[in-house]
Amino acid sequence: MAPLRETVERRFGSAKLAAAGEIDVAALTRFSPELPQRLPAEEKTRLLQRADELEPWLQGPFLLGDELVVGGAWRNDLRWLNLDPEVPASLGGVRVLDVGSNAGYDPFMFSLREPDYVLACEPFAFIEQARFLESIYRTGVDLQEIGWQQLDPERHGRFELVHCHGVLYHELDPFELLVRLHEMTAPGGTLLLGSIMLADPSLAELARFVPHAYNGDRTWWWVPGPLAVSSMLDAAGFELRGRFGQAGGPPGEFETINGYFRAVRPS
Repeated sequence: MAPLRETVERRFGSAKLAAAGEIDVAALTRFSPELPQRLPAEEKTRLLQRADELEPWLQGPFLLGDELVVGGAWRNDLRWLNLDPEVPASLGGVRVLDVGSNAGYDPFMFSLREPDYVLACEPFAFIEQARFLESIYRTGVDLQEIGWQQLDPERHGRFELVHCHGVLYHELDPFELLVRLHEMTAPGGTLLLGSIMLADPSLAELARFVPHAYNGDRTWWWVPGPLAVSSMLDAAGFELRGRFGQAGGPPGEFETINGYFRAVRPS
């Protein structure tokens, strides 16, 4: 995790474990029905030590049992207030692909809806956080240390539901990402694409290149406007079915928004 700490701390500060009193533990999603109500002191110490070794945590909060919570720089549970109504309550018979899984919050959420299979792709060291959590939750999510560039429909199959959040603006070639997502989506399948975008309506059809960094994050490259994203989805072969979940983006050198697109690969 060391190579990631400098970037994360520069942007967010240190992402430490959230104290139980800072989060309503009772309201958190339980990713396993077998999470213990009480943890022995030695087990709690072990989990805390391992979570500390895996800092920095961006995603969260994750309940580990008892009132032990891993909190991150992001509140993924709040993002799911918008995403939840867009995902079927049951995913039986559905194969799910999550691209850019980080610590695994989204694939763990999908797993609760009992899909046939969930493939979670994360090329960076955050995959170790997801593996730590999976050792506790035992959801059956297939965690693979690969990026979208390694996805292959011949090897991995196609998916009825593809989810990709927070990846597009980190790519030097965002259109190539969308083309690959189209290849991985089964005919008639759905793509849920979440991204940071330009907030200025006068720039909605454009994309802005970020040559150095955005708010200290050197991994930002292209930030498109909403209409630019719609046009790229269309050019990649998707049919746009709507937008949802728009909210303010992170502060930085220009104003941004965050939001989702729902698109379908035609049958």
